[in-house]
Amino acid sequence: MKHAAWKRGAAALLVSAALAACERQPAASQTPDPLGGLEPGIHPVLVVAAAEGGAQVELHLRRVQVQGRVASYQGELRYDASVLRLRGAQLPAGVAGAWNEVEPGRVRFAGAAPGGVPDGAVLTLRFAASAPPVRESFAVAMEEVVAHDFADLTASVSRAEHPVFSTAPLAVEQ
Repeated sequence: MKHAAWKRGAAALLVSAALAACERQPAASQTPDPLGGLEPGIHPVLVVAAAEGGAQVELHLRRVQVQGRVASYQGELRYDASVLRLRGAQLPAGVAGAWNEVEPGRVRFAGAAPGGVPDGAVLTLRFAASAPPVRESFAVAMEEVVAHDFADLTASVSRAEHPVFSTAPLAVEQ
């Protein structure tokens, strides 16, 4: 009997220690931003990965201290047509919209999802590349960003000459 009581006591102590350790872990939203501490706002982020004969480029709208999900967006992505040739593009599953290469080096796009756009890429482009793409190869202008509650988020979009650029996958957005 003493042996069984000791086992129950030891098990209870281990469970308590495990729960206490879990409570000390920071919440996912408290982890540092993998992109180096972006300022509050919505940041166009390009995630570039080498692909057969070229590159795959994902456009993300990274929300930093912005509540609510994006429900619709419209914008333009410019790229260096002397180095890149567009092979195709697509919007994520569950998003209604379109993209159009207006001219070499310029793609217009728009998308909407009433329940909110899923976290991740809002546009994925596939390029043939004669050289590896770099940040300076791209410019993104977000003309309209609207939240699922119809709030206009366009003013919170970061304006920079070139978008944030990453060659590593992004963590899931909060």
